[in-house]
Amino acid sequence: MKRRYAVPFVMLVACLWVGVAAAAILNYEATIDGLQETPPVATPASGSATVTIDTDANTLSYNITYSGLIGTETAAHIHGFAAPGTPAGVLHGLPASNPKVGVWNYLEAQEADILAELTYINIHTSFKSGGEIRGQIVEMPVPVEPTTWGKIKNLYETAE
Repeated sequence: MKRRYAVPFVMLVACLWVGVAAAAILNYEATIDGLQETPPVATPASGSATVTIDTDANTLSYNITYSGLIGTETAAHIHGFAAPGTPAGVLHGLPASNPKVGVWNYLEAQEADILAELTYINIHTSFKSGGEIRGQIVEMPVPVEPTTWGKIKNLYETAE
């Protein structure tokens, strides 16, 4: 009797484990400036963003800072879905603050395009109503750990 339930139980645990393993916390970032606007804008303004995406909860958390705008900020959004240099519609309004900190609960159907780096941050101002600065949201590079051989080699070279 116990054996009869063992196989379904193991399969259930395996399915749950695969489901949990598929969820991830991913780190993205954006460098925000006038050169990325469509068309590019000559402005001293710049900014940056750190973005954390939770693929299980379907949330995109952001912390955006900027400075040097020529105009007064009139609006700010996350836009998509478009490659760099291409305009797209508003997906999420950003708070009227600096820094801009918040969470966007996106739809599951939007996740693939978000992860494919097809969203961008746009800050609109009285100087440029279409946007004074823009930055594509891209995955953060993962730091590469030196291999064990590299660590041993570096220790050897340092000792000489």
